[in-house]
Amino acid sequence: MYHKTRGIVLHTIKYSETSVITKIYTEKLGLQSYIVKGVRAAKSKSKAAMLQPLTLLEMEVSHRENKPLQFIKEFRRLFVFQSIPFDTLKSTMSFFLLEVITKSIREHEPNEELFEFLYEALCALDQVDKLNPDFHLLFLLHFTTYLGFAPHDNYSEQTPFFEMSEGVFVANQSTLHIMNRKESMALNDLLQKNLFDNTASGITRAERKQMMRNLLKYYQLHVESFSLKSPEILEEILG
Repeated sequence: MYHKTRGIVLHTIKYSETSVITKIYTEKLGLQSYIVKGVRAAKSKSKAAMLQPLTLLEMEVSHRENKPLQFIKEFRRLFVFQSIPFDTLKSTMSFFLLEVITKSIREHEPNEELFEFLYEALCALDQVDKLNPDFHLLFLLHFTTYLGFAPHDNYSEQTPFFEMSEGVFVANQSTLHIMNRKESMALNDLLQKNLFDNTASGITRAERKQMMRNLLKYYQLHVESFSLKSPEILEEILG
């Protein structure tokens, strides 16, 4: 049975002399692996280029339940990135987002709201003239909503510390996985912003680095086997 769906390419490897296997997060079918035959042949190199990570596609695919590999009948680029490939900061940011997405999404069940969030985030990253230095922090925070462990919005004078294992603001620093008062206040400020807010928060570069470390620790507490290679690179580029 064939389905039409949008997709975000996450990973592609060579398979035989002319084919590839690609992992794609799809709007209608969730996370799927596809074998794409003939795209590495001399006459089809342009097709292979469309299966680079984070490419946004419109596809017609076959789907059979409980099959580890599906087939793509047709595909085309749905959105052409204009700035990400040529902007060092944006390309580094996109690599960071790719790692976070790949390490976080394990389920094959479709989630159209999650797909739309990821699709819009990538388009926004490409289209914005000047990238908000908090973009990665806002992405990490908003992504948790769709992954099922969004921080509770209960910050107050009585609960000024964020407890990461439970995802709530609490009254005192009595547990191991907790942000200090200043970090918790900054987190609350970020929670009030949407992903497409291009106004930077008032935190310093050092505080921004610490916030990313805290958020990645938060992910580690809630996503099994979560670890990244790219944070240090992103920190260096952000300065």
